[in-house]
This record gives sequence, structure tokens and C-alpha cells, in this order.
Amino acid sequence: MAENELEGRKRKKRKKRVTLPQIGASPGTLFIDPEAPRPRLRVFGYSADGLEEHAACSLAELERVKAKYPVVWLDVVGLGDEQLLRAIGERFQIHPLALEDVTHSHQRPKLERYGDDLFIVARMVFSPEDGVDIDQVSLFLGDGFVVSFQQREAEVFEPVRERIRKAVGRIRTRGADYLAYALLDSVVDGVFPVLEFVGTELERIELGLFTNPEPRALEEIQLHKRDLLSIRRAIWPLRDALALVLREEGGRITEDTRLYLRDTADHTVQLVELVESHRELCNSLVDLYMTSVSYRMNEIMKVLTLIATIFMPLSFVTGLYGMNFDTEHPANMPELRWSFGYPYALGLMLCITGGLLVYFRRKKWI
Repeated sequence: MAENELEGRKRKKRKKRVTLPQIGASPGTLFIDPEAPRPRLRVFGYSADGLEEHAACSLAELERVKAKYPVVWLDVVGLGDEQLLRAIGERFQIHPLALEDVTHSHQRPKLERYGDDLFIVARMVFSPEDGVDIDQVSLFLGDGFVVSFQQREAEVFEPVRERIRKAVGRIRTRGADYLAYALLDSVVDGVFPVLEFVGTELERIELGLFTNPEPRALEEIQLHKRDLLSIRRAIWPLRDALALVLREEGGRITEDTRLYLRDTADHTVQLVELVESHRELCNSLVDLYMTSVSYRMNEIMKVLTLIATIFMPLSFVTGLYGMNFDTEHPANMPELRWSFGYPYALGLMLCITGGLLVYFRRKKWI
């Protein structure tokens, strides 16, 4: 990972925060972020024989589409207009508590029943180009309609839109419950590419730790651990909620759609297992980093020790012949007046150095 990209991800983590609603507000109070964009209404009305799509729809046109087609999907992008959100809630009979959860974007993934209608809160995981980003998506399943709320445009819904436009598969011949399943399945399946990206990055870091364990690698591992924790919080509660829905009977979800929801529930289990395996790999990489740093330090200390060991006898020889003996009495040190004394001393030091190197290599210390 490039250094500027790493710094960008760190800044993004510091800036991202959760804005909580006012404490003590009455139930059903909508919390509107002043920076949130104004809602844009995209409507799909379809049957087995017809389709009508509006990228920007008014409430009056929405009523006409709703009366014309057996299945209607209203996709609300942006949560910056309380009056419009309440008008949508009245037209589709969305419970005030559910509408409150739509605007409180810190909700835990869950599935709740309001009569026969079903309210679903899930977490969308976006592309990890500059770090994993997670947003809330809310789905309301009623009689012949699905209303989805999202803070910003979700790419994970585009395959579902294409299937509706081209009448691919069963989606145009099934009811609103199948549409809700398709949207929820797209949200869940959108996590797989993100985890694949994280896994690739962890493998790259692992290879780098063997050759060059830099402190920057430890920072990358910590960022990935934080991303994996966020993904785990987004998937784990949804897995439990889907398991609960599959055990219940009645409501808007037909038995045929339950079979497909089982596949989505299985995908959530796979995602949880992938997240846990990646988190274990992160912990292993931290241990590997510490081991690599210690091993590298030991190698450096070994080289320095060998160098010091080689110079110890050389220092002894130079110190011995550097003593100030009386040159008028050569019997004290005969080599002082020997013409080959200097070459002899140098040769002796070279022999000692060569002998030590041969000895170290035989011991496989170098």
C-alpha cells in the first residue's frame, strides 16, 4: 500500500464519527443530519408484462405507479428532508419507530415486524479503495411494495435494477417479498469482494514481513483489523436476524421466498467465517512482525559479534608490538630489529583472520 494512501486512510478513520440523536427525544422523532442531501425518489413499478421506471419521481407520480403495478419499489437516496420522509411514511404506512430508525444511521442490523409488514436494517460495505466504508440501508416490506432508504447511492443495488429492466430470472414474476430478498442478498454479497481485497492485502503484507518488516506494515495490519471489526459488526447481527425470520411463519414472506433467504443466511455465515479467519491472520501477522524484527535484530547482533571477535586477536597483536620496549636491548623483543618483522606481523594478523572465518563458516555461524 502506498504511503500517501495509508495516510489518507488514517485521516479518514479519524474524521469518521457517529452523530447521535438528541438524548431524551420522544419516540418517533426523526434525526435529520444538516449535511445530508435532499431525498431523491427512484421508482420501479413492474409486473410480468410491464415495467415503468422513474429516476426522479414526485409523490403524485408515485401514487399513479403504485395503483398501476402489483409490485412497486421506491428507492429513497438521501435523508435530508424530514417533511418528505414523513410523507413517504404516511403513504406506505411505515411505523414512526421504523422511520425513526431510518434516520438514526447507527442502528444495529435487525429485522422487525410491524403487523404483517417487515422492517429490515442492514449495513452496506462499500469499495475499499481508500478503506472500508459502511453505511446503513433500511428496507420496508409491505403489501405489494418495498421502500428502501439509503444515505447515498448504493452500487450493490444496480444488479437488481438490471434484472428488473431486462426481466432476468424470476424477479418480474414474483412478489414484493422476492424483491426484498433480492435487495438484501445484493447487500450481503457485496461484502465478498471487500473481504477478498482485504485478504489479498494481508497476503501482500505477509510476504513483505519475511523480507523487510517495516513499522508501516504494522500500521496497515491495524487498519485492516479495524475494518474487519466493522464488517463483523455489520454481518453478525444480520445473520442472527435472518435465522430468526426463517424460523417464524406467516407475514409477508412466502414459503418459496424463504428458500432463497436460506441461501442469503448461508452467505452471512460464510462471511462471518471469512472475517474471523482474516482477523486471526491479522493477529498472526502481528506475531510474525515481532518475530521478524527480533530475528533481524539477532542477525545484526550476530554479525557485530563476529566482527568484534575477529578484531579481538588483531588488537592483541597490534597492542603487543606497539609496546615501548628498549630498542638497545633486542633480546627483550627480537622482532624489533628484524627486517621482516613488519611483514611478519601483518601476515600473522591475516592468518588469524582467515582462520577465524574458516572456523565460523564450519560452525555455520556465517
